Amino acid sequence: MHHRVRIYEQGSPDVLRYEETPEVAAGPAPGEVRLRQKAIGLNFVDTMFRDGTFAVPLPFTPGVEGAGIVDAVGPGVADFIPGDRVAYFYAPGAYEEIRDVPAAALVRLPEDIGTLQAATLLAKGLTAWMAIRRAHVLQPGEVAYVTGATGSVGSLLARWAQRDGATVIAAVSAAGAARARELGLRHVVVPGDGDLAGHVRAIAGRGNVDVVYEFVGRATFAQSAGLLREGGTLVHVGNASGAAKVNHDALAARRIRYVQPATPAYVRDADTLNMATGELWATLRSGVFGDLEMVRYPLADVARAHEDIAQRRLAGLAVLVP
Repeated sequence: MHHRVRIYEQGSPDVLRYEETPEVAAGPAPGEVRLRQKAIGLNFVDTMFRDGTFAVPLPFTPGVEGAGIVDAVGPGVADFIPGDRVAYFYAPGAYEEIRDVPAAALVRLPEDIGTLQAATLLAKGLTAWMAIRRAHVLQPGEVAYVTGATGSVGSLLARWAQRDGATVIAAVSAAGAARARELGLRHVVVPGDGDLAGHVRAIAGRGNVDVVYEFVGRATFAQSAGLLREGGTLVHVGNASGAAKVNHDALAARRIRYVQPATPAYVRDADTLNMATGELWATLRSGVFGDLEMVRYPLADVARAHEDIAQRRLAGLAVLVP
């Protein structure tokens, strides 16, 4: 027997059920790998599958990211063997101790990257990579306005973009301003505190910003869009405060390019996956992200983890440990 987490209805965190399930006697299907998971990523999107924001077939096993040890390989799998340390950033059904994963979704982990690090960072880091390398190819000298810049993805993106030569304006809550400065972000603003537009223009030095990376959604979207220069780009990655109302006609009138990207649409083949993860590990090794602050939860405590996300009690990157 092993354990998994399932939902039989969508709703609050208490719909998450930690349950025993029998071991599967048959081996993995063709093209799949059986993985004994050592760590499972915990991402905001997991709460959206659980709470009904996204419709899912029930019963449903949440989670999209994990890392562990290959237990067995199915027919046709040539790139992995039992004992390999691997990770994946998007393969739904992750909240389970032992699971089968398409081999095409896996990356082999370098010796210096632990499974806990990988499950904590891979999906969030690849989302940051996608945003600055694909959704908008950020150039040195550009001015980027990042909302939610102390959040799990925003904090990675902001530091990465700053390292690469962009002028990053980190938009955070009043409570998050000190934290943003601790992360090394040079330009920190608090929306709603004084003349935000004037402050942003002063930092930019030449009018409004070139690109907005929007993670907060409803509470900040209209203000963020107003800070963009004509012909700029708005990359709408997340909606932590709820879905934003997007006035596409108003954006088009200012020639603003609006993108609402999903990481799997940009990281969808083995070559891109390996290139992006290689760059992510190199950036981690360089020290740009500092020491990753991980918040660990036993898989059995997944409901508490979801509640902590909802109440914004996390003080680091969350990971589930089977």
